[in-house]
Amino acid sequence: MKKIHLIAAMMLAVLALSSCSNMDYKNVIPAHAPLVMEIDIRAIAEKSEFQQSKTMKELQKNLSLMVSDKDMGTVKEYIDNPMSMGLDFSMPVYAFMADMQTLGLTMKVDDEDAVKDLLLLLNKHGMASKPQEKNEQIRGTLLDDITYTYNGSTFLLLASIEKSDGAQMAKLAQRLMSQKEDDSFFYENGFVQRDLYGQVKLYAKGGNLPKEVMASLLEFLPKSVRPSDVDVVADLNFGKGEATLTTNLIAKTDEAQKLIDGANENMKKIDGRYLDKVSDNAVIWLGAGVKGKWLLEKIKANKTLNGLLFVSERAVDVGQMLQAIDGDVSLELSASELDGNKVEHMMYAQLDNSNFLADVDDWKESHKDFGIEMKDKGKNQYLLTVDGQMYDWGVLDDDLYWGTVQAFNQSKKSTGALLKPYEGKIKRSQMFLLLNLEALGRDGGVSSIALLSQIWGHYLHIKSIILQSWSANGMVLTIEQKNMDENFLKQILQ
Repeated sequence: MKKIHLIAAMMLAVLALSSCSNMDYKNVIPAHAPLVMEIDIRAIAEKSEFQQSKTMKELQKNLSLMVSDKDMGTVKEYIDNPMSMGLDFSMPVYAFMADMQTLGLTMKVDDEDAVKDLLLLLNKHGMASKPQEKNEQIRGTLLDDITYTYNGSTFLLLASIEKSDGAQMAKLAQRLMSQKEDDSFFYENGFVQRDLYGQVKLYAKGGNLPKEVMASLLEFLPKSVRPSDVDVVADLNFGKGEATLTTNLIAKTDEAQKLIDGANENMKKIDGRYLDKVSDNAVIWLGAGVKGKWLLEKIKANKTLNGLLFVSERAVDVGQMLQAIDGDVSLELSASELDGNKVEHMMYAQLDNSNFLADVDDWKESHKDFGIEMKDKGKNQYLLTVDGQMYDWGVLDDDLYWGTVQAFNQSKKSTGALLKPYEGKIKRSQMFLLLNLEALGRDGGVSSIALLSQIWGHYLHIKSIILQSWSANGMVLTIEQKNMDENFLKQILQ
């Protein structure tokens, strides 16, 4: 009987310890965290060849100036074998926002004594306070402003975006270290069970993110889809010659999913109708497959675009034109060959009908009141002059075109070479945006933006930035290098 009582007592003790201790280092992340990032440190270090990088050599050089010769051997061991710090870098590191003002980082502890030795070394050289034990946790500060707390399983760092009370940070750290599993972010983990493959994975509950962030992510969805109706997952992957950030919105309710499905019905895959009409020196190209009525609604819902629509109505009834679109739309911006600080633009759109041409004579008559001139250039082709700027526009077959004279002439000379490498990606997308940094930097075009592109091109060898959407609730941002055989991470760190 005593033996049974002893076993029962031991089982109760284990249950008690497991219920009040925080064994999983992820449990410190609060359920209401606006954003959580899962970082595969080991994979990033291996892909970047960090140990052999110039950045590592610079780090060793700087540390040798800060650390005594006696301790340099220990520091070198940390560099050669990061696991000797007592932290398990084979497991993901989680960076998160505890709230909109507080950043956190949690790592798995592998050897509690080794972590203490690391902190004592940092303390010796004025980079950390001496570890103090309180309430079965060891705590202190790094570089005065960062609070650290750890135990046998979890190492937690907290820092405030704005200056905060150290005692307040310590109190928050204690609360997070002791919170129960069902108060943590990953307790409700339905949206975490996604197939994400990047070295950095991002998770968020839409209702926890700032409204301005969610506004951009919900751009293609009906206004009735609320941030709290979706979860957000994203995947940052460093591949050969490029880095990609893939973002996906996951409906949390059947109603939200129906709204997403409805939005997708208003967008089509790009057919590639105008790929060979894009100027070879285009700086920005935007392609999409849309229905015009839906597009007009989106433009009217955007204050800036609606303002431009109102201004353009002086010349033609743009609303009529937009509603007639059904299919591919192509819009390009390029630096003027005559003036590097001016931007030329050209648009093509596939039409369902061209009934609006019946009103052209009325537009010509009303133009006189605004000092606008529109001349015939051929059947359904016109030359429009507004405030000294000349535009070619008209309808050929089922295609609407509108652009500055220079851009229109350039599009007719196009070889189609600019978009040829992206043709497959474009045709798999509903929307595709290309920022061609090589063209932007040419001849000092478009001033400060061109300078920025030249800096990027010089230091990071970046060729282009691409934003594509395959559905109303998913998109990919790609940063592409000039040499697709280059190691992206290695190039950044060299």
